[in-house]
Amino acid sequence: MSTTAPGELTASAVISLIESGAYPRDVVLTIARGFLPLEQEDLVAVLAYLGALDDDEISATARTALADVPSRIVAGFAANEDVEAVHLERLLGIASDPLVLEALIRNRAVSDAAVAALAARAEARVQEVIVINHARILRAPEILDALLANPTLAPEARRRALETREEFFDKKARLQQEEEEPEVVELPLEPILDLLEKARELEHDGAAAPTPSLTESEREKMKASVVWARLAYMSISEKVQLAFKGDRMLRMLLVRERVKLIASAVMRNPRLTDQEIESIAGMRNVDEEVLRMIGTRRDWISKYNLIVILCRNPKAPVGVVLPLINRLTLRDLKGLKDDKGVSQVVRETAKRIYLSRTQKTG
Repeated sequence: MSTTAPGELTASAVISLIESGAYPRDVVLTIARGFLPLEQEDLVAVLAYLGALDDDEISATARTALADVPSRIVAGFAANEDVEAVHLERLLGIASDPLVLEALIRNRAVSDAAVAALAARAEARVQEVIVINHARILRAPEILDALLANPTLAPEARRRALETREEFFDKKARLQQEEEEPEVVELPLEPILDLLEKARELEHDGAAAPTPSLTESEREKMKASVVWARLAYMSISEKVQLAFKGDRMLRMLLVRERVKLIASAVMRNPRLTDQEIESIAGMRNVDEEVLRMIGTRRDWISKYNLIVILCRNPKAPVGVVLPLINRLTLRDLKGLKDDKGVSQVVRETAKRIYLSRTQKTG
C-alpha cells in the first residue's frame, strides 16, 4: 500500500497506484463507490477510469457512483480543456448523459479519433451535436464517415450528414473537376442495348435531347464547364452511353434528365455506389421511374437506410413506398406518421402500423 498522504492524492496518482496493483481489489471496489478524499473533478477522472475496466463489478459500481455525481460537476469536467485528454476520453467512452457528451465533443482537448469512435455508436441527440460540429468534421472527415456508418443513425442526422458531405467535400471535388474532361470508362454496351434502341427511335421521331433539370445555382456553375458544353450538343443516344459509362459527376447530373432512358442508363452504371444510390433516393428532382427502380432492386432495398430515405421522399411512388413502411422501426414509423412532407396515404399507413405495434407491446 502506498504511503501517499490523502492531501497529495490526484486522479493520475490514484490511477497509477491501481494499475500498479498497490491497492487490493476490495480497496479498488471501495474507490469505485466514490469513497475517496479527492477533489470532485479528480474523482470524476478516477470513476471514468474504473468505469472502463474489464471487471464487471468494479465497472458497474464506478458508473453508478459517477451517475450520482452532480451533473454540473461532470459537465464542467467534460468542458475543461485543461484536463488531461486521457481522462476526458475515458469519460467519453462510458458517459451516457447527452449534456456531458456534448461538452466532450466540443472540448478541443478531446481527439478527433475519440469523437469518430463515439460517432459510430452515438444515439440520436448526440448525433445531432456531432454533425453540426463542422470544425471537427473539416479537420477529420472520418468523423462523418463513422457517423454515416452508425446503424442507429436518425434520418434527420443522416440528412444533415449527407448535406455536410456535399457542401464541404463533394462540391469542392466537383468544382475542381469542372474544367477537366469527365472520366468515361470503356464498357460493353450490351446492358443498355434496349435503351439505345429506344433512344434511336426517339431521335428518328425528331425528339431532341433536353438539358438536365438543374437548380439555378447549379446551372450557373455548369455553364462555364466542359461538361455542360458537351451535353448541350449530345444526342439522346450519346447521353445514354455517357450515363452508363460516366463518372460520379456525370451520373449525378444525368440521373436528373427528363428523358427516362438517360436516367435509367445511370441506374445501370456498374460504378454506381451505395452513397450515390442513397443520394438519388432522396432527390425530389428525379423522374419517379428512377425511384421506382431503386425501390424494386432487392440488393439496394435490403439496406435499411435506403428504405428510410425512400419512405420520406414525397416524390417516391406510393406503390413503392407502402410495402416498405412495414419494415421501419418504431422510431422511424413515429417520425413518418407525423411527417407533413409525405402524402396522406403514407402518413396514415405509418400511423396504422405504428399503433398496431405499440398496442401489441403495450
